[in-house]
Amino acid sequence: MYWPAMRKQFKGIVQKYDADSNHHTVKWDNAPKGSDGVTEVDLTEGELTWLAPPEKSKKKAKATAKGAPKAKSKPYDENETMKELELRFTGKTTKAVAFQVLKSSGAEGMTLQEIVDESQRLGLRDWSTCKQPKTTINVCVSQDAAFVKISPGRVGLRVNGAKPRDPSEPRAAMNGGAKKRGRPPKLGERKTQKKPRTQPQHWERKPPIECALEIFTIDDKFVANAPITVPFNSTIKTLRKLIAANTKGQLKPQFQQIFHDGRNIGNDEDAFLVHAVRPTKFERSLNLKLIISPE
Repeated sequence: MYWPAMRKQFKGIVQKYDADSNHHTVKWDNAPKGSDGVTEVDLTEGELTWLAPPEKSKKKAKATAKGAPKAKSKPYDENETMKELELRFTGKTTKAVAFQVLKSSGAEGMTLQEIVDESQRLGLRDWSTCKQPKTTINVCVSQDAAFVKISPGRVGLRVNGAKPRDPSEPRAAMNGGAKKRGRPPKLGERKTQKKPRTQPQHWERKPPIECALEIFTIDDKFVANAPITVPFNSTIKTLRKLIAANTKGQLKPQFQQIFHDGRNIGNDEDAFLVHAVRPTKFERSLNLKLIISPE
């Protein structure tokens, strides 16, 4: 069978015939990959070429041998009105079923699966015996100019203003907005806005740290005691700034070397104080040694 609209020839074996819908169930020899090759189709909608022609009279055989022209299917007018389409699409053919469902779909059309579900709901066609109903609809409507393939898996009626989507344009949502990622919201579901935090963070609930700070010179001479209280989430950098502020800028941060249990804990300024003194466990107070460095 050859479909002019698709410019492709199909060969297969007819398995059964449905007199109500005038459709044959055909197992195609050259089915596309990923398909079982079995579809329902109206063989009168294309040019049928018999692989094993029936017996003909001698006169007909001679006429065929001389190259008699084959009858071509009637080309469909793209400017048909809705009334003309209603007169043409009658009966229980696949195209007639698709037309009845798409009449009120508008310019956005419907997906192939929506056509199957709606026609089944309206009782226009029972698809339970068809293995590939979407493929059947797609093949049939592709042969007629009245139908427009808007995008992969979506078709509409030309008379309703349906137009093919420009492949150069980025895929967007049906409402004209940008393509959204993620799971679409369910019906009636509203996106909840993130509420501002009212409860304090865990470190904000911790009491401040009381540091017993002993200040020494670089040659290990005791200078003074300078106790200081810092928030629980203070970093080494924050501690140095608070020490500088308490001394009115005399002990600048770059000249401070902070020790705990004989270990210099000021190498990483971004580290939290509670992390720098680990594994030492403490409740609310720390004993720290501050050496004033000339560099």
